[in-house]
Amino acid sequence: MSRLLALLFALAVALAGCASDGAAPAGGGDPSPTGLAESDAPLTAAASVFPLAWMTERVAPGVELTFLGGGAEVHDVELSPGDRQALETADLVVYLGGIDFQPQIEQAAAASTDEVVSVAETVGEGALRSGAAHSDEEETHADDDGHADDDGHADVDGLDPHVWFDPSLMAEVATSIGTAFASADPANAVAYDANAAGLAEELTALDGEIDSLLADCEFSEAIVSHEAYAYLLEPRDLEQHGIAGQDPDAGVSPAELAALTEEIQAEGIPAVLAEPIEGRGDAEALAGEAGVDLLEIDPLESVTHEQYEAGYPAMLREQAEAFATALGCGGS
Repeated sequence: MSRLLALLFALAVALAGCASDGAAPAGGGDPSPTGLAESDAPLTAAASVFPLAWMTERVAPGVELTFLGGGAEVHDVELSPGDRQALETADLVVYLGGIDFQPQIEQAAAASTDEVVSVAETVGEGALRSGAAHSDEEETHADDDGHADDDGHADVDGLDPHVWFDPSLMAEVATSIGTAFASADPANAVAYDANAAGLAEELTALDGEIDSLLADCEFSEAIVSHEAYAYLLEPRDLEQHGIAGQDPDAGVSPAELAALTEEIQAEGIPAVLAEPIEGRGDAEALAGEAGVDLLEIDPLESVTHEQYEAGYPAMLREQAEAFATALGCGGS
């Protein structure tokens, strides 16, 4: 009998040892995201804007990530030699693609020999919206042969790059990221697919939550400093009015400021939405002149460390809540 107990104990220890090998849930037992098997050479990835960088790390915990848009106006990114090398040698590159929002990144991504996820190709041209031009008056891009290309603005054909304000589209991107990682690292394919599916489900649910937040609005037009929010507003029959039109660097004339002030006061619009940088001064001036609240929004292109840690879904929800307040939605 004692020998039988000893054998059973040994078997239990062996099974426990097997269970401790391989993949384990990340985040203190949270089943999502699923951890990856240890590797002597972790995968490397490069991503161009905050939502894509955050999603990449969510799908592949522990990936060595180069965030190319950190700490700068992301449409003005100028790659350092180190950034360019990291991008060209990464196992996976995740970028907007086909929108010409970040020309240097697009050129380097084209030279990558490994997996590439293009947001534009993933969601399809029909899902991309027009507008949201960025002024690049101070930006001149040099080709490899030394010739300068001053393109006037970053969005080719007037396409709006701010796709991350539509979480239903970003759910598709999450799936593509998972597929690309699985191709680059088949040993962890099940974990990548599970993490991508969990993220896609979360983003789909967030899309429904935003539908509820932006329902039954008293006003249909939001006054913003920068027209970056079409993907958030237009699917819900809401509009944005950029204080300086589509170009936040153009500034607003006194006559335009007076006309907007009159519109806000006549319609009883309760707030102006201001970004941390682009068009900030004009938004503050307009809110002061009209005597309305100044609410904070963020285009979520490049964020602080605290915002990155909060995560893309939480930050997107925060923007939707600000619009709900400004538009008087659902009793806000």
